[in-house]
Amino acid sequence: MLSLRSSADLTWPRWVSVCGDGQGRIIGSPFLGLFSGRIGPGALLCSKERQTVGGLKVDSKAAAPEVRASSAAPVRSTAPTPAPTPAPFSTAALLAACELSRADGRHLDGAAQAEQVLATFGITPAECAQARELLALHRLRLGEVEASVRHGLLALEYLVDTGELLRQSQVHCTLALAFHESGLHEPALRHVLGALSAARASGSKLAEFWALSRSSMVHVGMADAQRALELGRQALDLSRLLEDAEARFAGLNNLGDTCLELAKTQSAQGLDPADALREALDNVQQGAALAQGQGHVFWETIARTNLVSILIELRRYGEAREQVGLSKRLAAANGYRNLELDNDAQLAELLRAEGRIDEATAMMVAQLADPFIEDDPARLTRLHRALGEMYKERGHFKFALDHAEKLHELTLRLTRQTAGLQSRMLINTLEIEQARHETERSQLEAQVLRIRAEKLDQQAHTDPLTLLPNRRALDRQLPALMRRAHDRAQPLCAAMVDLDHFKRVNDAHGHATGDRVLAAMGTILTDAIRDSDLAVRLGGEEFLLVFGDATPADAAKACERLLDAVSGFRWDDVAPGLRCTVSIGLAVRNSGERTAHWLARADKALYEAKRAGRNRVESAPQ
Repeated sequence: MLSLRSSADLTWPRWVSVCGDGQGRIIGSPFLGLFSGRIGPGALLCSKERQTVGGLKVDSKAAAPEVRASSAAPVRSTAPTPAPTPAPFSTAALLAACELSRADGRHLDGAAQAEQVLATFGITPAECAQARELLALHRLRLGEVEASVRHGLLALEYLVDTGELLRQSQVHCTLALAFHESGLHEPALRHVLGALSAARASGSKLAEFWALSRSSMVHVGMADAQRALELGRQALDLSRLLEDAEARFAGLNNLGDTCLELAKTQSAQGLDPADALREALDNVQQGAALAQGQGHVFWETIARTNLVSILIELRRYGEAREQVGLSKRLAAANGYRNLELDNDAQLAELLRAEGRIDEATAMMVAQLADPFIEDDPARLTRLHRALGEMYKERGHFKFALDHAEKLHELTLRLTRQTAGLQSRMLINTLEIEQARHETERSQLEAQVLRIRAEKLDQQAHTDPLTLLPNRRALDRQLPALMRRAHDRAQPLCAAMVDLDHFKRVNDAHGHATGDRVLAAMGTILTDAIRDSDLAVRLGGEEFLLVFGDATPADAAKACERLLDAVSGFRWDDVAPGLRCTVSIGLAVRNSGERTAHWLARADKALYEAKRAGRNRVESAPQ
């Protein structure tokens, strides 16, 4: 059964993905294990064997699309190899060329371009992430799932940090396919859930469709056909809302594949598969009609091949023979060699289902001798299994044993390859996650050190009793206020503030009460100043106010308000019968005046206020 992921690049590659149960078996065989299906250009494409298919041009950027396959056979095309893409001179041009290679199905070129970007000195993190994102997809299409996962995880880490939800969904889909094709269902499931979450958060219905489609595929691989069916129906319902022919076709085609999987599960359990087969047939027939209406020959070939699988299950052998003939003619006319091989496999299985064992056997033996499949262990496995079963049924035990031994050898080889690949992919994943945790820990440690340093710095520049800035802070902040006033040609006013008769407070009420008075003064001053002002405790009961962005008249009014705030404070809450006032000396800084002289004039004005009776403001002459 052929199940479309997405046909962004309509070319053919020479590689076979081992996917399914991790035992070297291919999940999704529609009839007795000879032909299995999730085929399409995304999993079957290689830049060296590009054969452009006419029909609908699909913009696949939104969903990182590709077409899935588990029955893919290697293709050795006679089509001329396109010339390599000339190397652009800039990183941006390289990335654009890499994107174009993805759209055109030239994955060897695209991988080389992405690697060239990564080898460029001084690329930005964004460029690095984009190159890895594209490289993950190119490597997946070339069958290099281990490299695909490594680059995809690194790209995803950046995209999560930057919050790029749509691209997160695309990379999650790529990773889900890579893990699925390696038989690692748990991480595949984790990534399809991530793809779905990011797609919905981004608001892209097209991305949500592809995430649902990937989710259905992963659940088929997990042998959870019922859940796969639910997800496939959701994807199809969503595709009806989209003006996207590819999504519509994929929704119909993939749901048909899932229904067939459910039907086979039901048959194995002794249940009636009729409803599931009818739904499969209806969806795939609609997909074939859509493909014809779009003039998309490749989609039509896929759909007709899928119809054969369903019709054989329904035992409608005459219709199956008609459809396989149509599909094979389309495949042969358009150079779809993989689909043509699958049609041959269907014909052999059809003969077997009709009881024409000799003809089926002869056809399968001929397929084994076809040089096109010598590098396709998955297809060889299915052929040896089917031949062994037929020879055994007919009592030809020697031939049956020969095929059983070859099947055993192939199965062991596939199992070893799959196990080794799975181990390396999991190790790569763990290493990347460990590196990320180490980076996060280092960043956290640096943040803790920075916070600790900032806290120590703040403590060093803060008076602990009043929580006002201290003299160190004054030395740091006053020059900036002076420069700002100079640049704006504004006056700068300073007010010396001193508690009246503070010694009497300590003598009458104790030093603890005196400390509470000072703390209260810190609160009063903090409430009295603006963001552009500065309030400092100089020591003892003496404070300094510097008024930024204020005229002398405004500063004088602010000082009068401060007198009222202090005298009107509820000092009884500090100590019964306590009353406190302050005296203030105000001075406007003259142009070019030294800081010490300016503040000394304010201090002198303060003492004038004391001599004049306290609880008052005196301004220094300029």
